[in-house]
Amino acid sequence: MKKTSLTGLLAVLAFAGAASAQEPRSPRVAVIDMARVSAESQLGKSYAAQLEKLQSDINSAATQKQAELGKMDAGIKSLQDELEKQGAVLSAEAREKKQQDITRRTRERQAFLEDGQAEINRMRERAQQQAQSINNEFQLKVRPVVEQVAKEKGYDLVLDSQVAFTINKDFDITPQVIARADEQAKAAGTAAPAAGAGATAAPKAGPATPKPAPPRP
Repeated sequence: MKKTSLTGLLAVLAFAGAASAQEPRSPRVAVIDMARVSAESQLGKSYAAQLEKLQSDINSAATQKQAELGKMDAGIKSLQDELEKQGAVLSAEAREKKQQDITRRTRERQAFLEDGQAEINRMRERAQQQAQSINNEFQLKVRPVVEQVAKEKGYDLVLDSQVAFTINKDFDITPQVIARADEQAKAAGTAAPAAGAGATAAPKAGPATPKPAPPRP
């Protein structure tokens, strides 16, 4: 009887041990601040420079068109002032000619304004597409670096810090990812494609897509 009880006890203990061995462990979770990776890594900075170039090009075009509008406004005002001052001494034919000139220039200004607004909108749309492409490329390039660091440190899951309510800095792998990305960029001899090299990518929370105001009416 004692032998049977001992055998049963050993069987129970063996089963419990096997169940314990099969019980899955809790995953190790790390966090990363992608905005910081974008702002501080050489890779992120290179892509940010491309976004800044897009914005600069749009702002430059908008400024140029605004200057042209200013010149057109000045010309129209000059004609209006002349007509007001000389109206009493001008012949009906001369007054009519100046008025027609003012009307023609006003129409030209309106057409220039509408064309300018359409061109700025097209540039903005292209910039938004390029910015999305830049963001996608950055994500593709930085993801392997995140995976390398996470694997080396034994993490099973990496969350963006934006979705974490509280963060223990001991689980923040942002500094390591930035350092590793910079090491790889240095080893490759370049941080990323030169600005203006076409579609490329900035991180989540990267520089905003350029949205300059169109020429004033």
